[in-house]
Amino acid sequence: MKEPKDTEVRRSEFVEAAEKLFRENGIVDTTVNSIVRELDVAKGLFYYYFKSKDDVIDAISEKYNKDFRQAIQRSLDPANDFDERLNGFLENTITSFRTMWDNLQGKNDTIDLTILSSRSVEEAKQTASETLSKLLKEGNELNKMSVPNPEYFAKLIVSGIADLAGQAGSDLKEIKTMIEELIGKAGK
Repeated sequence: MKEPKDTEVRRSEFVEAAEKLFRENGIVDTTVNSIVRELDVAKGLFYYYFKSKDDVIDAISEKYNKDFRQAIQRSLDPANDFDERLNGFLENTITSFRTMWDNLQGKNDTIDLTILSSRSVEEAKQTASETLSKLLKEGNELNKMSVPNPEYFAKLIVSGIADLAGQAGSDLKEIKTMIEELIGKAGK
């Protein structure tokens, strides 16, 4: 008889198995049955942790966004000055979006992960926009810049970062340079 597993460990196993199968087969073609078969467990155990396949999609998205939020938080160390925090935010945001997009790629071009990618990326964009908006407001208050309407500007910048980081072959340093130039021009 198998040893019972810790609740979080077992839940994580379901998330990882679903994520693997989604990448291989797509979300539509991955069933609850295929997830439980992958783990060699009873179907009822799946429903102990999740109400539906949609709940697993949410759990995967939350996993990606937890990593994304942690990366952004690392760049906001209050011990650093404003310029260091803004620079760290841009680097971590660009890298984190690239990582997220890499995680959202199927095994081949026919694999559709649209449901997962739209949820994950939209939540990450909201998190990054709110954070950048606060940084821009702080920059305005410190007279480091004068960005009109920091909320809109942050959404514009973050959307650009998210889209460019998702393009295959895009140069992350070039994206950062372009964003710094935009912020510099807007802040004058």
